[in-house]
Amino acid sequence: MKNSIKIMAACCLMMAQTAFSQNINLTFKGEDTDGKYVQMDSVRIENISRNWTETLIYPDTVLTLVDETGVSEVESNSLKCLSYPNPCNGRTNVILSMEQEEAVTLQVYNLAGQQMMEKRVRVAAGENHFEISLDRPQVYFLVTHTAQGQLVQKLINTGISAGNSITYIGSQEIGSAKTQKLLSSKPFRSGDVLKMTAYATLHNTLVVSKEIQQSQTESEALTMVFALPLFSVAYDKQVVFSPGNLQWSANNGGNTATTHAVAGNGTAAGTWRFAPNQWDTICFNNKLVSPTYTGWIDLFGWGTSGYNNKYPYMNSTSNADYGYGSNHIAGTNYDWGVYNAIFNPKTQTTDAPGTWRGLTEREWVYLVNSRNTPSGIRYAKAVVGDVNGLIIVPDNWSNTIYALDSTNIKTATCMSNIINATDWTKMETAGCVFLPTAGFRDGNFLYNAGSYGYYWSTTYINTDVAYYLSFGSTMLNPSGNNYHYAGHSVRLVKDVE
Repeated sequence: MKNSIKIMAACCLMMAQTAFSQNINLTFKGEDTDGKYVQMDSVRIENISRNWTETLIYPDTVLTLVDETGVSEVESNSLKCLSYPNPCNGRTNVILSMEQEEAVTLQVYNLAGQQMMEKRVRVAAGENHFEISLDRPQVYFLVTHTAQGQLVQKLINTGISAGNSITYIGSQEIGSAKTQKLLSSKPFRSGDVLKMTAYATLHNTLVVSKEIQQSQTESEALTMVFALPLFSVAYDKQVVFSPGNLQWSANNGGNTATTHAVAGNGTAAGTWRFAPNQWDTICFNNKLVSPTYTGWIDLFGWGTSGYNNKYPYMNSTSNADYGYGSNHIAGTNYDWGVYNAIFNPKTQTTDAPGTWRGLTEREWVYLVNSRNTPSGIRYAKAVVGDVNGLIIVPDNWSNTIYALDSTNIKTATCMSNIINATDWTKMETAGCVFLPTAGFRDGNFLYNAGSYGYYWSTTYINTDVAYYLSFGSTMLNPSGNNYHYAGHSVRLVKDVE
């Protein structure tokens, strides 16, 4: 044994490297577009150059990649032993891969064939991690004895440690989920192209970060940016849509009257909220609207935020009772989102007055008619949750998420796309907005529920009429108009600075 080690040592000295391998540490953190911290669920790292993936699971945020230019690896049948860095500076790590649990012995010899240290330990099936400390700069040999055979590999040390030792760190079983993984044993070389994507749960929805793809040559702190999906409503303006249509109840659906905050630090009766699901509509209960009705409603006269006695439960058919006279309501307290605090079921929090606002007529027109997107898609009619409606896709939409049919066609029918629950979850996660066909209310009469959608803008035409977005089975018009007293759906947005 000693003679064979001496012969190997002579060969190794001729080929000894003088450079150190470099461990590359990738540190990840999550932020939103405002720079606020986002707790990530996981980070997926794909090595494009070598066709493998690793996944970091929270709370771990650091992945160590070992440059295999400084990795020594020997393998015999199913037995595999990897050491890194090699050459090392006083310390090296060893990963011993085993098919089954058994006792193993690790021995380290110097050039003269003298045994410098030995470690006997029972290891588990899977990856077993050791750390070896070496106190002299020279070539050593690591000999691993197992029931499956024996492996010999050189260790080149150029540094000094406090002493010679072999420490057993622990194991990871074969077939176990590699969660909380900090160290990758997969092949890596400086310059490999990595694609990195993070995932987080925001507003009870799985959100994907912006992808980072780059050649990795050094350790780096990477910020994974999560955007609430954005929609252009002008060439220089983007918004985020609310998670559902606006709803109101005098008592939050219970038996006790409620109040909510309004602009100016006051309070008003009732509760405003967003629909729990994007396809939710109150439908025929809107016919019951009155000052004494306590259930939920979601069809409102124009400008009925509650400000200046313009109440959401109004059923008058006099246009003079609604809105803001001969004025737009954009940016005023007559706008539902500007005046009211609104409960957000996705976050289980209440958004302060002024968080949300209505779209103007020009913004509706730009959104569905003029917006340029990389995919070329702006909208498609569809059935979601067994409800007819209009899907509006975010600016960064990719048709690889779901291949929508009959896109950007105003005369298409909702049956063009029948979306099941699984596909809608993916689409909603990617930012799709769904506007259900809730119909419209005229006094205490309801029309076209389930067939047509009517969504107010904040833009007036005259003292009687305001603009709205309307769509149905064979039409779409972002510049429709109706009387102020008509009860239409309200979908709010939030400006992106």
